Amino acid sequence: MIQVNKTSYGKYGACVEITDGVRSILVTTDVGPRIIYFGMKGGANIMYEDVDDKINKSGEFFDKNLPGKGGWHIYGGHRLWKSPEYMDTYYPDNAPVDVAFAKDGAVFVAAPELTTKLQKSLAITMSNDGSISIKHKITNTGTKKSGTIALWALTVMDKGGSASFALSQADTGFLPNRNLVFWQYSDMTDDRFSTDGKQVTVTWKDRPPFKVGARIDDGKIVVHTKGLVFTKHFGYVDGADYPDLQCNAEIYTNELMLEIESLSPHLDLVPGESATHTEVWTLERE
Repeated sequence: MIQVNKTSYGKYGACVEITDGVRSILVTTDVGPRIIYFGMKGGANIMYEDVDDKINKSGEFFDKNLPGKGGWHIYGGHRLWKSPEYMDTYYPDNAPVDVAFAKDGAVFVAAPELTTKLQKSLAITMSNDGSISIKHKITNTGTKKSGTIALWALTVMDKGGSASFALSQADTGFLPNRNLVFWQYSDMTDDRFSTDGKQVTVTWKDRPPFKVGARIDDGKIVVHTKGLVFTKHFGYVDGADYPDLQCNAEIYTNELMLEIESLSPHLDLVPGESATHTEVWTLERE
């Protein structure tokens, strides 16, 4: 039976726990929201926790546009962001989150952003088989169109382990069927990155940043970490326009973390319009 409980977790304060008694997920409500813990109940957390506030942003943009809101902090865990990545992506989500409880989960809603007028929410439910559905939602609460954006779901995992996604094997005749996208700081000869032509794997090591992305048609990233197999499933829309040179899946790593990311197609929200991007998570022992 699924249980949904109010609780607290370390420096993160008030949280909501969603559990089937085998797996447990904790979502922050004093800030964020973030899925700050995911693991076997009572076991190791596979999420990254930035307890020492090593990853943050502050400075003139925040002082000028968001006085009194503070800077942005990663906090850790899983979050919803807006793509493309500009300074307004780093909106400080340091305020309490509204929560609506359900028998199998809860909906977590942040206040609208002052700079973009976008409002983010996570609707999280757990099934009796232990799988977790996360419906990411962005609503345009402003009076103008949002401009071209995409929903960007980032799962920041603890250091260690490896992440993989499969490359398309579709028969496209004379046309290309796969892409690999690298960021300017990514060394393509980095031994953390490997591919056998069918899948891409990134393995964590204590090194500076590396990132790779692709447009994958099976909508799945698999992580092996801490004796567990974590899989996130997400949608793929054939023919849609995706961010970052047509990526719907990305893997990022640095000395602190291994991050797996999924993205929705591009969209332009009119005032009052919402868009969603859903992931389904599973967690099993190796």
